Amino acid sequence: MITPNFTITQDFKFITIIIKTPYIKVSDVELYCEGPDFSFYVKPYYLRLHFPGNLVDDDRVNASYDISSGEMNIKIPKETPGEEFSDLDLLTKLLAPKSVKKVPEKPLIEIIDDNNDENNNQENDNELEELFGKEDDRQKSYKNNNDFLIRELNNDVNNEVNDVNDVNDVNVNDVNDNKPLIQELFDGKINDDKEAKRLYKLLEEADAYNWELPQQIPNEKELLPIAKYDPERSTPESRRQDRINAENSKFDPDHYIADFMCAEEIKNLIKSKNVWWKRSSDLNFTEEENTIMRNLTNKQYLIENVGSIYYGLIDLLFAYSYNYRVFEGENTVESPWMIGKISPTISCLEQFNSIEETMKALYRRSLAYPWYRNYKLAKKCQEDVYDLLKLGKRAILKVLLELKDLFDHHDIYYVYSKIWLDDYCIWCQTKASDKIIRSLAHKLHHHKVLKSDTGWHLEEYEHLALEDAQEKQAMDLNS
Repeated sequence: MITPNFTITQDFKFITIIIKTPYIKVSDVELYCEGPDFSFYVKPYYLRLHFPGNLVDDDRVNASYDISSGEMNIKIPKETPGEEFSDLDLLTKLLAPKSVKKVPEKPLIEIIDDNNDENNNQENDNELEELFGKEDDRQKSYKNNNDFLIRELNNDVNNEVNDVNDVNDVNVNDVNDNKPLIQELFDGKINDDKEAKRLYKLLEEADAYNWELPQQIPNEKELLPIAKYDPERSTPESRRQDRINAENSKFDPDHYIADFMCAEEIKNLIKSKNVWWKRSSDLNFTEEENTIMRNLTNKQYLIENVGSIYYGLIDLLFAYSYNYRVFEGENTVESPWMIGKISPTISCLEQFNSIEETMKALYRRSLAYPWYRNYKLAKKCQEDVYDLLKLGKRAILKVLLELKDLFDHHDIYYVYSKIWLDDYCIWCQTKASDKIIRSLAHKLHHHKVLKSDTGWHLEEYEHLALEDAQEKQAMDLNS
């Protein structure tokens, strides 16, 4: 089935859903509406939405089809007139999520007895006594019923035997009523019968044989698969240390000094204004962005460390801002590489737990990998991230959708979109909190990364470069 293009608007009483479905047979359209759920089906299109409020399926529901535009216009009344349905522009959030098994709120293993609480012990004992009492009653009832069934079965079988004997004119006296219908043919006594001796010997061997399989805790290496990806062989700590070592080896003091001394072009990049520098009221999504959101699948996430998700968001926004400034708002063939290299989340699978370590890593990578390696440029990118965070999750979502589209069309780095950006675009619509984002913006705005925090002697390099420039200038004047 194809998820059609759709847009949603609302007024005081109605929700209006416009669905793009060209070349359909209108008589085959099926609509369903109950509470917050809405579904639309006509071959080959299928759309299922989950609204933040309830709808009403009554005679006020109206659907019309425009043949020229190929659009189905559906108006559905709200259960509560005047109720404002939020986030109707976040299309992935409206797409009904796949059903998932609900995680139990209580632990799977729970202590039902506490020696420190006598009252609880007494209550548990009473409950256990009542439970076991019922269990005993059930067992007694089962035993009585079972005995009754056995007696009835024997009576039925004996009657059948008598009936068969009567039919075949067999002497019923030949049937021993005292013997059970099923009896052991071999009782374990040794006699002259060779078969009996052989069976007795087999029984002795069976009793002497240990039928239990030997149990041994396997080696840890045997439990783990031999073939692994590199991230599976590492821990967060080892990945962080590998990242730091790679950055230290990549940092070039000569390159940094050259950008520090010949920074006219970099100064122009720093002075330029981006579209996020002031709060904008126009944060509507384009049709291309809506298409990307419609193609995403709404998912449910079980997140243990929510803070690392927001710090990773800063990571992505910083790399985006650096690319935006360097290429003056235009993406190039080098943009995926540059964003991937600056972002430690993408390039090193980093997980941060504080704003300090996040920004420190971003400054280090911006001074080690891209073409322009300038401390003031990195500081300006931090201000750009602050401007983005102030605008809220819709502005952030627009950036994430742009990054996803950029990586999706790259022949190598498309994998980054599948690993990170898809989930970030879904999470930003469904779970991201504007309140937390504003708090994060405030924290980022007041956080300063010193040159010494990078672990490199940036101030010493700058001082040596300035001294060397002054000496050359003095020599030129004397000559």
